[in-house]
Amino acid sequence: MSIRPDWWIRERALEGMIEPFTDRLERRGVISYGLSSFGYDLRAAPEWRIFVNTFNAVVDPKHFDTRSLVEHEGDECIIPPNSFVLTRSVEYLRIPDDTMVIALGKSSYARCFRGDTRVALVDGTSRTLEAMADEARDGALHFGYALGPNGQLIAALLDAPRFVGRDTLLEVVLDDGAVIHATPDHRFMLRDGSWTTAGELTPGTSLMPLYRDVFRGYEMTHQPLSGTYTPTHRLADAWNVRNGVYADAPGTHRHHVDHDRRNNHPTNLVRMPASEHIAYHNAGTYGGDFDPVAHGDSIRTRFEALRRDPAWRANLSDVQRERAKAFWSDPKYAARRADVLRRFRERWNESEREVQRQRQARFWADNDAARTAQGERSRRAWSEASAERRDRQAEHARGLRLRPDIDANEVRRALDATGSIRGAARLLECDRSVFRRFPEVLDAFRGVRSASTQRNHKVASVRALKGEEDVYCLTVPEAGNFALEAGVFVSNCGIVANVTPLEPGWEGHVTLELSNTTPLPAKVYGNEGIVQLLFFQGDRPEVTYGDRKGKYQGQTGITLPRLGDDDA
Repeated sequence: MSIRPDWWIRERALEGMIEPFTDRLERRGVISYGLSSFGYDLRAAPEWRIFVNTFNAVVDPKHFDTRSLVEHEGDECIIPPNSFVLTRSVEYLRIPDDTMVIALGKSSYARCFRGDTRVALVDGTSRTLEAMADEARDGALHFGYALGPNGQLIAALLDAPRFVGRDTLLEVVLDDGAVIHATPDHRFMLRDGSWTTAGELTPGTSLMPLYRDVFRGYEMTHQPLSGTYTPTHRLADAWNVRNGVYADAPGTHRHHVDHDRRNNHPTNLVRMPASEHIAYHNAGTYGGDFDPVAHGDSIRTRFEALRRDPAWRANLSDVQRERAKAFWSDPKYAARRADVLRRFRERWNESEREVQRQRQARFWADNDAARTAQGERSRRAWSEASAERRDRQAEHARGLRLRPDIDANEVRRALDATGSIRGAARLLECDRSVFRRFPEVLDAFRGVRSASTQRNHKVASVRALKGEEDVYCLTVPEAGNFALEAGVFVSNCGIVANVTPLEPGWEGHVTLELSNTTPLPAKVYGNEGIVQLLFFQGDRPEVTYGDRKGKYQGQTGITLPRLGDDDA
């Protein structure tokens, strides 16, 4: 089947396929409707059925509770947060017997980006909207950054990434050189938390930034309200707690399942009892036979060796002397000095000091042989553990995934696909050291990436692009916004239009279900564009919808789900 252009749609429409028919795309002062290059934009009739869950109803297509639908007429309709509204098309359609029609949501409501726009993800990578849409069809879940209702940065599910259609775009360039391609009505969050559309951005406009840094191997994210940094894995952990994946149990540690500190996908985080978590990592670092007592003894042995080093002792004395002088002379320590002296006088009188001296003398006299034997055992155990650890490290080095078959082109494609060396290594199933073989590729990639590592949040320029391009969007149910890899926050695409494909031989007014997937009210307009129809022509099927006499044939007005044994 092939998609049909404007001349084909016009011919069929004049034969009765679309009634009333608008021969061109009307767009002055309205959300566009009418004939476009490849498709036709339907209008929403000013008739609405708004879902209000007053009766705690379950939306069941077999037993639809109409009490939850509030009737409304007018050129505007407000869809409540996380709710939906039913309406119908102004146009009456008669689908030819050799044609299938698919409806897509209007990008005016979707607020979209070009498909190659990268989205920042909490797993340490970035993905294009087009790639996210492909992966979502296979069941992948994507989590990114969003600002919650209270202004706190959170980890959030980026739901339903999807292709919307084609539209004209603006090119927004930031002060660090990052480029964003968005529809003119897409909203950007300003530095003060308010919103404006891409079409209203001007050079110098300050946008809300996403700042990320790495400390001790962990990604840290900047909280715009407090100005402090929060570990990203705590944001992902909070998502798990909010959604009942596990409880916020006291005395537990957050653990990365794959040991990758940058992979903060919520599925990669679990809670472990603190003692088990520490023991687990000790075993991984030092081996299964790790002995914390022997480990402590080895550290003490090393310090003894250092103390025998005159240079080390001299440096330590100098450092300690300066600290002691500061403590006993600096006025800022006055309260602390007084507290130390008070506690010292309370605890140590002359008789207590004498008792303590006697205890120490007995211990060193009675346990000299035992201490010598224990020290020898500790040194022998640590020496053996060190040898075993060296053997394990050598074995690991021999088994690294070095992938000699990988070439420079594969490395660059992986870097472009994932947006990071860590992500590319996961994609290619190789060790990150493999990338050292391709310094030219890394230099070129870092040159592209260098813009995103700079501090940015201002608009440098905005210009309109010629023609139309494929656009994509996604939904963030709990926040209504998300962060791009370019380091700015934008609104999500909240209005989702659900329309059953129009089969060959069907006719009637199209019933439209418009879902508001955001936590805020959303406005839609009657007698203006609402969905775009794409027409695919092929062979006539053996039985059309008209031949079947389907139960929705010839429907007028807003049609609710109907019970029956015949087709849908």
